[in-house]
Amino acid sequence: MGEPTTIVHCADVHLETAFTELRGGARRRAALADAFVRVVDLALERRADALTIGGDLYEAQRAGPQTARFIFAQLARFEGPVLVAPGNHDPYSARALYARDDRPPNVRVFAEPAWNAYPLAPDVTIYGFGHAPAEPGRPFAGARFDRPGTRIALVHGSDEDRCPPGKRATAPFTVAEIVASGADCALAGHYHGGAAVGDESGRPRLAYPGSPEPIKFGERGWHGALVVTVDTRSVEIEPVELARTRLIDLDVSLDDAASEHAVLAALERALQEFGRDDFLRVRLHGTTAPGTRVDRDLIADRFGVGLGALDLHDATVAADYAAIAHEPNVRGRAVADLLELAASGDEDARTALRYTVAAFAGGELKP
Repeated sequence: MGEPTTIVHCADVHLETAFTELRGGARRRAALADAFVRVVDLALERRADALTIGGDLYEAQRAGPQTARFIFAQLARFEGPVLVAPGNHDPYSARALYARDDRPPNVRVFAEPAWNAYPLAPDVTIYGFGHAPAEPGRPFAGARFDRPGTRIALVHGSDEDRCPPGKRATAPFTVAEIVASGADCALAGHYHGGAAVGDESGRPRLAYPGSPEPIKFGERGWHGALVVTVDTRSVEIEPVELARTRLIDLDVSLDDAASEHAVLAALERALQEFGRDDFLRVRLHGTTAPGTRVDRDLIADRFGVGLGALDLHDATVAADYAAIAHEPNVRGRAVADLLELAASGDEDARTALRYTVAAFAGGELKP
């Protein structure tokens, strides 16, 4: 075998996604296109022999002529072979963007839920499997890849042994099925958090690049593209982070805040490390003094301008410990006992006061 073969692999760009869970959706939608440009830039910088796309490049229900023009301009800019395995969000059909007459000639789309071979180099073959509108079943069931040299499978589907909570299994498979098929490694899409899975010897058998930008809150793993190097039947995977936006769930404690000034000061401390590319869902919690103002509009006006988006949920509990201690009930007795301990210098009692009042109010306890 001569020079190593280099592949840049991406998936799950999800162009034209409508982000509706909080403000800033238009900026996030535009960031997806920016990220795809960076993927193509990476392929050019690394002088890749091919660019592979593991599905869900765009959202079929919202993509139109503008989306097609953008995608095709980027793929033509690469000039080398572009191999696309459509996914469940961009399945191949007669009306798909992939079926347009103006598709660049360097783009090969695997247009059916069956494996087809593409000889990339004398000793490297890409086998691609594409989604149609109907659910395709198990891609590797009965699959047998027998061309000489290194065999790379390109597919959009779920490693069912590592399916994230709440993620629907689409075109499921296992690493054992990949190995049994004769593929040396599978380059996949569908999971938005990138990861690689190896065998007992440490060789990569399956790799997800992750979406180039995060799509949903709570995603874990890489967000970018993979640089895949094939050399004498060895496959090496290098993840390259490309994401610029961050989706962050943040808890901010307002414990013992007795004024609006204290509330704003706590938020200023908590938010000082974030900027315009950060989209935050902030949960305010803790026990505040009665009458303490938590003005969500003011908070959004003061801090939201410096962020991609700021969504607030106020879960604070207002409590006058002295007044509660005089209540003729279990809550009053518990608070009175804890106040006595706190007055003697017991710091744990002060923490227990907050937990006790929150628990009686039915609030979620946060350490």
